[in-house]
Amino acid sequence: MNLSTTRVIGNVLETTWGKSSSPDGTYSVKYALAGDRLTLKYTTVVHFAGERALGPQVDAAHNQAIQLVDAKLGEVKDAYKAVSGSSLKLEDLGGKDDLELIQSTAGSDRKIAYYRYNHVFQIED
Repeated sequence: MNLSTTRVIGNVLETTWGKSSSPDGTYSVKYALAGDRLTLKYTTVVHFAGERALGPQVDAAHNQAIQLVDAKLGEVKDAYKAVSGSSLKLEDLGGKDDLELIQSTAGSDRKIAYYRYNHVFQIED
């Protein structure tokens, strides 16, 4: 991947200076760029009602993550094309999710956790 491609992708994805991934603050989609690998990182906080609800709630969070990452990827591709005049070519290397428990109240089934989904793409020149 050349330096020009790296600069354009970095500028398109930059969210440090006052830009928010979610207007209501319920999730974020950030990125990591390492060599020719672009990782889109989705994070949200989920509240689980109980052990039985865990599976369906994780599935719902996963589906939302995929939709939002796909939407962000579409924005990136559109912005990249607008800035560079060429299409951004990516190879999909797959995604992985993770659940990190951050609060569990004794005597209650309610749990609070971070749900994270990382999707990796290889940038092709």
